[in-house]
Amino acid sequence: MRYIENLLKTKLDNARRITVLGVGSPLRSDDGAGMLVIQKLEESLPSCPDLLLCGGETAPENFTGKIKSFQPDLLIVVDACDVGLAPGSVVEIPPEKVGGPTFCSHMLPVKVMINYLIHETGTDVILLGLQYKSLLFDGPVSQEMTQAVDHLCGMLQKLFLEK
Repeated sequence: MRYIENLLKTKLDNARRITVLGVGSPLRSDDGAGMLVIQKLEESLPSCPDLLLCGGETAPENFTGKIKSFQPDLLIVVDACDVGLAPGSVVEIPPEKVGGPTFCSHMLPVKVMINYLIHETGTDVILLGLQYKSLLFDGPVSQEMTQAVDHLCGMLQKLFLEK
């Protein structure tokens, strides 16, 4: 997690306007991690004109117009993933390494959306993947994912407030 914190700090230091886009389905256990991050940040951070929080659920492309209008310097995308690590692990996934439609369960592949936003806004992008334990329909969020979300939100809150 130290690597993720250092990465975020470096990127945030160089960004004036920041968007956090949570992706995933709250109906599928740990897949809702991105939405949990947005919910927790909305509850804990004061309103700020230079921070845009978007709960994209399974159709994050619906927010491309809003993100494009906001013109962020940094876009942080948070999504559950399978990278073969222990549940609750948080990793950076370079946008160029994101696969096609098999990578996600969303309407439009995340890679297509990210490439579009980079092209349209020139934004820098960090894609944070949280390793899921379960994608059970209507199941609970695992303890590992809850801890990962809490830790990531605590880190983001601290970094945003220091900015």
